[in-house]
Amino acid sequence: MLPSISKYKLYLYLFFLIFLSSIFNFRFLENYQDIFGLKTININGVSYKEKKNIEEQLSKLKNINIFKIKEDKVLEKLTKFKFLESINVKKILPSSININLSKTSIIGKTIINGEEFYIGKNGEFINYNQIFEKYKTPTVFGEFELKEFLNLYDTLNNQMLEINKIEYYYYFKNRRWDLVFSNGLTLKLPSNNKIDSIKIYKKLLDNENLTNTKIIDLRVTDQIIMTNKNE
Repeated sequence: MLPSISKYKLYLYLFFLIFLSSIFNFRFLENYQDIFGLKTININGVSYKEKKNIEEQLSKLKNINIFKIKEDKVLEKLTKFKFLESINVKKILPSSININLSKTSIIGKTIINGEEFYIGKNGEFINYNQIFEKYKTPTVFGEFELKEFLNLYDTLNNQMLEINKIEYYYYFKNRRWDLVFSNGLTLKLPSNNKIDSIKIYKKLLDNENLTNTKIIDLRVTDQIIMTNKNE
């Protein structure tokens, strides 16, 4: 009988040991989750209202174990904000994430299907509702592809044209642009050889008195057609 009693006690001790260790493990896991659950998301580089919108988008990450949160998951949520130029995500143990953001330059605005959009230098159409600052930018008209406008913008910038004096861009289906400046002057560019045409325009600015000029038409190669305001 004695061996059987000892075996019974041994099983009983083992049972209590397993039971107590299970309680300890559950409590350890709870404490582990509490310590490393995401509590704070620090966002830098945007305005207060933009920050609130981003925080709302990321709110579902709260209380998730920080080791389980992948950077690409955070980036996926942030790509909805088209005004962002760069995103840097860094985990700060035990329970925080720092997100440093930079915003793209706004270089124009346009209307698509009745809605207003800003044009970002990052190559994105940005819905007005995403940005709470108001920008004074030229308006772009026509059914243009964004890359075509960006190419024109870069060309004008590289030729050191005073882009800040352009009020309107008009795009035509033959891939041609008209530029309207703040002084009322319209520059008609050809479909091709834009760089050469811009250089000609700059020479005209240097050598001619364009006070009464309304239109400079450079659409035809080797021709300059100028129209005065009283014509």
